[in-house]
Amino acid sequence: MNDFVSIAIVNYNNKDYLQRCINSILNQSYKNFEIIFIDNCSVDGSFEYVSNLFKQENIKVIKPDTNLGYAGGANLGIDLSSGNYVMIMNPDVILDKDFVKECCNLMESDSEIAAINGKLLKYDFEKDVKLNIFDSTGICVERSRRAYDRGQNQEDVGQYEKTELIFGVCGAAAFYRKSALEDIKIEKEYFDEDFFAYKEDIDLSWRLNLYGYKNIYYPKALAYHGRALGGSRGGIKNYLNNRKSQSKFLRGISFRNHYLMLLKNETHKSFGTDKFKILKRFFVFLGYSLIFERFNFKYLVEIYKLKGKILHKKSLFMNNEKIKEINIDVFN
Repeated sequence: MNDFVSIAIVNYNNKDYLQRCINSILNQSYKNFEIIFIDNCSVDGSFEYVSNLFKQENIKVIKPDTNLGYAGGANLGIDLSSGNYVMIMNPDVILDKDFVKECCNLMESDSEIAAINGKLLKYDFEKDVKLNIFDSTGICVERSRRAYDRGQNQEDVGQYEKTELIFGVCGAAAFYRKSALEDIKIEKEYFDEDFFAYKEDIDLSWRLNLYGYKNIYYPKALAYHGRALGGSRGGIKNYLNNRKSQSKFLRGISFRNHYLMLLKNETHKSFGTDKFKILKRFFVFLGYSLIFERFNFKYLVEIYKLKGKILHKKSLFMNNEKIKEINIDVFN
């Protein structure tokens, strides 16, 4: 095993996390890799910090002229990559020393695997401690098209120790086969840059599924993510509290991108099968927005404005001979 791996960190104002993140990459047991650091016009000194602190290391440090968003930054990292495999990661992620080795081993075992989601646990950066609480074991999508990180906020008591097929991989620490990314890219985009940030990882995972590739959860690949506690706990109270903790921009763009993603990836058959569940969720959320989050209607207008571009992208890949119908239930 001697495949070359490109690891791209997409950063925006996360200077405080960078030393631990990059050191966890440099300390990998698997040594045949490169690091590409994409700094999306940070104003906290991230670019200078990495350039100076790691100047003895062979790191490509890139600062675009404008903030490309997570999608554009990730695409730039893939464009600059030389590896057979490409990992896209957040700066608040710390890798176990065998993460890259384990992912390479799994990729070599099955050429149909396009993406890997390792066991992603939470990390408390304030206390500098690893937590035995799940951040993500892969992305699940329900028949209503609600998408969430499987296992998030659950204690790790051995319930996710099986290697298995999942709908999608979490973009915080996603390991991809580069040839699969090349196969499914639309014009010059792997991740959809109209999304800018949020849910671009689910959109890409969906397209990999449509092309017949496998997205796999692999618990032997361990990493830690600094995302705050919140997310997928059940109950309306937890849901409301979690939304209130998020910025209006995050809530709005997540809403917008969710329905752009459906517009782009649904087939007539898949939508027809689940249309009542999908539409029910949509109208319930509109009612919620009317009462609690009227700012979301601005993003509804953005969906309308972007509809033409999204449908054009859909037309470029949906007639590909590799496209096949997928059954959402298979992944749940």
